[in-house]
Amino acid sequence: MSDINTNYPVMEIALSLVSYTPLESGHERVIEGDIVAVRNPGTGVGRKEVEEFLWLRIEGLEDSEFDRLTQTVETTAGEFDKRRFCIPLEKLEELDPEFDIDLALEDDRIYQPFLLVDYETDYSFILEDGHLPFEVNGLIYDKVTGEYL
Repeated sequence: MSDINTNYPVMEIALSLVSYTPLESGHERVIEGDIVAVRNPGTGVGRKEVEEFLWLRIEGLEDSEFDRLTQTVETTAGEFDKRRFCIPLEKLEELDPEFDIDLALEDDRIYQPFLLVDYETDYSFILEDGHLPFEVNGLIYDKVTGEYL
């Protein structure tokens, strides 16, 4: 990390709440907890994004380091895993005991405890929810190194 002109923004990330069966080739597809999107804080999401992903805000990386969170993993054999970085849902439960993994994984339920959503209008985020951003250190797991950032 550079210490010249550093910018440590708050960003929104989307974690997959579904696991897809690996392809016949053996390539992994997205699994629960994988980071599938990183973006500047927005005003909301669409219905599909609120159903399939768990949205939360994180901080603690330089602006330029957020791009790597959606990297794929390529092996020397040319195979790849869909996502390199994830946040195990159990880790969120450790940090916030009110987070319920079972509710998050229910197919027929929308569960967004970290960025509250206005379901009756346009799926916009209700920013007065009182949830502070999560600190990235010790939260994001790197599948290549087997360690948390």
